[in-house]
Amino acid sequence: MAQLENDHWWYRARRTILEQAVDRLVGDTARALTVGVGAAREAEMLAKRTRLVAIDRAPINLDCTEFSLATQADALALPFSDHSFDAVFIFDVLEHIGGDDLVLKEIHRVLTPEGRLLITVPAFMFLYGRQDVVSEHKRRYRRGPLARLLVESGFEVDYASYFNTVLFPPIAAMRLLRRILPQRNGDNAASDFDMRLPQLVERTLESLFAIERHAVGRAQLPFGISILCSARRN
Repeated sequence: MAQLENDHWWYRARRTILEQAVDRLVGDTARALTVGVGAAREAEMLAKRTRLVAIDRAPINLDCTEFSLATQADALALPFSDHSFDAVFIFDVLEHIGGDDLVLKEIHRVLTPEGRLLITVPAFMFLYGRQDVVSEHKRRYRRGPLARLLVESGFEVDYASYFNTVLFPPIAAMRLLRRILPQRNGDNAASDFDMRLPQLVERTLESLFAIERHAVGRAQLPFGISILCSARRN
């Protein structure tokens, strides 16, 4: 993942969108927590805007220790006192955890009153496929039910939108075709990120994906491969 997040067009474009989301929907904060730090470059981006604590159940990427207080911890039992953080970021993590409602309640507990939550998750269970299995996803979400889950966990939702909308048709078509077409030996274990394209094509895909940064906080996109949600602790 450390190599992918530097080299792969999808990670670079996604980071551009997340950076815009942090600036528009959260802003600079005094203390923040990021839950799940497999992607160290995202944590590095956050650390430029706050005093950052980074946790993960897996062994921590050593790069994270250079710009954050990083430690192994379980999102279901955060080792922090109530009202410890002004913001919590959880990017593509909630779908990995069985008790997603319990995680959100823990996040609610450690946030200060009016503290901000920024979350991303994969969208639409009909897209669940090989990449979800490889990534050990337990589910994908829809915008409405995710917003209701946040409200039930004590949050007020400020903004909820799908993203990765421009590339939705080809990505959805590819995933659905894989269910129909016979798979080659070993194909079940492969990741979508193993497929690389000519440099010019990848640069074009990155630009198309990243253009959605202009919609963040300003428009709700009607569908997409992922969901971005901003919420405030009640």
